[in-house]
Amino acid sequence: MKTYLFWSVVVLTYLGTVICEKPLGRRRAVPVIFVQGSHYDVGYDVGRTFSYIIKDFIATYENLRDFEKEYKTDTGRDAYDKTLANMKSRFPYYVKEIQGVADGANVPFHLLFLLQMDDLIGTINDNHLPRNDTGGCSSLAIKTPKSAVLGHTEDAFSETLNHFYIMSAHIIPTPEDRERGAVEERFASLCYAGHMPGYTMGYNENGLVFSINTLSPLILKPGNTPRTFITRALLASKNFAEAERVLRDEGLGIGNGFSLNMIWTDKTCDRKIYNAEVAPDLTGDKSLVNIQGFADEPLVHTNIYQRIKVKEVIGPIIDSSTARLKAIHAHQPPQNQKDIKDIISDTSGTDFQVFQEKKDSIIKTIAAGVFELDKMTWSIYINKPNSSEPVAVLPIRFSMLEKV
Repeated sequence: MKTYLFWSVVVLTYLGTVICEKPLGRRRAVPVIFVQGSHYDVGYDVGRTFSYIIKDFIATYENLRDFEKEYKTDTGRDAYDKTLANMKSRFPYYVKEIQGVADGANVPFHLLFLLQMDDLIGTINDNHLPRNDTGGCSSLAIKTPKSAVLGHTEDAFSETLNHFYIMSAHIIPTPEDRERGAVEERFASLCYAGHMPGYTMGYNENGLVFSINTLSPLILKPGNTPRTFITRALLASKNFAEAERVLRDEGLGIGNGFSLNMIWTDKTCDRKIYNAEVAPDLTGDKSLVNIQGFADEPLVHTNIYQRIKVKEVIGPIIDSSTARLKAIHAHQPPQNQKDIKDIISDTSGTDFQVFQEKKDSIIKTIAAGVFELDKMTWSIYINKPNSSEPVAVLPIRFSMLEKV
């Protein structure tokens, strides 16, 4: 991972737009869009509304420059074309959603699709193994007699700070998209600029509250389903069984890896907590999936496989995960939302912190979320949750449960 200096004034020329902006620091702002329509229309309105944020992000996100370099090689373009063809076949309506964002923001489609591919394109010509990945998110969930709580730190590359928004959507598929498998969806998800919803944290109105942790298998499967498409499809899940089916992705399988933390609520208000680890199956046409339920003990997950036996990368993402797990387990097991806020606010680590706010860190906690299902609220913090007020408190709605 390269590092770079921020000047007192950043001047960027991209896609014919000159962007001059002083360093922002950590802004206490959570943009939210409420949107309704077809996949394409919803994407278009997101792109149009957040055009500046999306353009600024793709102009400054250094990893995207690496993705573009790989895209221009024969191997990289072949992986891109194969992945796109497979996604047009399996999830054509989500490809339309990306196209809508691209059209609304007036940016090239291929740049947004490269963002969805992520390490599948970024490592396509990487002959320097083992890979040295960087990343981090921490998730912690508990079930109490009257409620369930999920806390999550959204950690991402420093360029992502101030480049995210929350999308609250009601998807009404077109007849054509319904014929291809699309269904009505109601959900809310934090989104990195230009990315599909789903690969962060949020909820759907079928009873799912979730958070995601990036995982880094050493061997990937370019051309297979990117994890961002799997997590996008999860937003349409009506129940746990459907979510498991989406994770397995029979017939193709995931190309990279992630961990999913879920709290499912049913019509009787019974709640169940699960963690799913997902990895590429190097010999089969489905994802490797390991799911564990949690009832009497807390769910704790970072960016390291805890159950699937898969060879992982080495480097900061593993070192950080190990350090954060140690810091989390140094606390007493959480009993309530206050305990969870205290733990995900931990900055005791020297090199790696649960709430990563060091100025020189490549990875930063860009936001933290606390889902409290007794109050049916999703609180979003920009600063440490145990010492700041939430910048936004969104209602959690399970309106679709009544239709199941």
